[in-house]
Amino acid sequence: MSRQEKAQQTKNRISKIALALFNEKGFTNVTVDEIIEKADSSKGAFYNHFKSKHEIFAEKFKEIDNFYVEELFPQLKAEKVITLKLKQFLFMQMTYIEQDLGWDVVRTIYEQELNPERESYFSNPARPLYQFLIELLNEGIENNEIRDDLTAHQMHTVLIHAMRGILYDWGMNRGAFSLVERQALLFDVVIRGLEK
Repeated sequence: MSRQEKAQQTKNRISKIALALFNEKGFTNVTVDEIIEKADSSKGAFYNHFKSKHEIFAEKFKEIDNFYVEELFPQLKAEKVITLKLKQFLFMQMTYIEQDLGWDVVRTIYEQELNPERESYFSNPARPLYQFLIELLNEGIENNEIRDDLTAHQMHTVLIHAMRGILYDWGMNRGAFSLVERQALLFDVVIRGLEK
């Protein structure tokens, strides 16, 4: 095994163990020392891969975006109706978040993203999620399926605010409701408002 492969393996192990600890104990209750002890690693290895615990979440978001690009987006190509494509994407996205991330990880991500000293991954316009939504909305405008009195960027902002709102509410309520079921109601209303 090459040095690079070993380094990647170490990074993956630290990330996986840290996320499991965050889920189990809550982000603020987990220390870097605890992560490296459970990962059978060192502080040097941790800080070689991550600047802080928060960066593990940033890495997780990159993984999530890769999941969208590699898994979700290709599944939507067969669907021709833009509003159905949007609904299907949102269903798959919220299913993944509810089943694979969990409410405490979402709550912690929001908590960390609100720190003004950190650069927010949420607001990065180059995120694949944002690019995908803008492409879909432009396609919907061109196909005369979606209203044209708003730009794709304005409609994208509406969708993103709705996504953030439902995720924040779900995390704040400790996952007390089904994210998948609640998003269907919310986005049905939002998407109907975007239709021509």
